[in-house]
Amino acid sequence: NQGTPSLPPPYQHKMSDELKALLGTEPLINQAGEKMELAAVVGSAPLVGIYFSAHWCGPCRNFTPQLVQFKAKLAENGTQLPIIFGSSDKDDAAMKSYFSEMSGFHAFPHGDARIEALKSKYSVSGIPWLVVVDAKGNLVMNEADTDVPNGAAAYSGWVAKASK
Repeated sequence: NQGTPSLPPPYQHKMSDELKALLGTEPLINQAGEKMELAAVVGSAPLVGIYFSAHWCGPCRNFTPQLVQFKAKLAENGTQLPIIFGSSDKDDAAMKSYFSEMSGFHAFPHGDARIEALKSKYSVSGIPWLVVVDAKGNLVMNEADTDVPNGAAAYSGWVAKASK
């Protein structure tokens, strides 16, 4: 694919054990509610987003369409950014309804213990909140939601930071 820079060698590998340790080995779900293995979701992407949000949160409902568009624009240019949704919704029905608006995203099942563990690890103090990690599970950007309005430049900055 022209226009897509080749990735530096550290990212040309299968999913790392560190990323598995961070995100867990239990399945994620896709928008159809089907279970998906983490390796299938992440593939060979150099970066992974973890998105904490909830339908009841007004700022989240404003930001989520921006994040969906950001991910779609990257995909149009041949760049895959897997984003995993960690819901703070009060019940499974609310989570699934909100998740249906997140085209191309995957999610932790509602109430999954990994959500709270990751929120604690990254000191998530409010939502919406986007964390970006590299393929080895290292933190690249905490509160990355503030970068998303910068479009592709935000992603390029994250990749540059990840490869240092």
